[in-house]
Amino acid sequence: MTDRPSSPENPGLPVLYSFRRCPYAIRARLAIARAGICVELREVFLRDKPQALIDASPKATVPVLVLPDGSVIDESFDILIWALDINDPDDWLHGDHSDLE
Repeated sequence: MTDRPSSPENPGLPVLYSFRRCPYAIRARLAIARAGICVELREVFLRDKPQALIDASPKATVPVLVLPDGSVIDESFDILIWALDINDPDDWLHGDHSDLE
């Protein structure tokens, strides 16, 4: 993940709106990091939400992932699935987890 603002060096990166202490945002960041996906991280102050976040998801909750094609994923579990569908190095999604039952 990168926390650099949009720039010519990183065009087309997905944008992740997050809040560092939100457990749902933590879950999304963990999955993105484990999948090795670069995103532009935009830390949100919940008392002063940016208009771009509100425009992307009227719920204005975090996490919100805005993909380069403009589509929006605004649920942490869906972000987790998106990231691990791209790269799941530990086979978290499709592995045999019968030992956990």
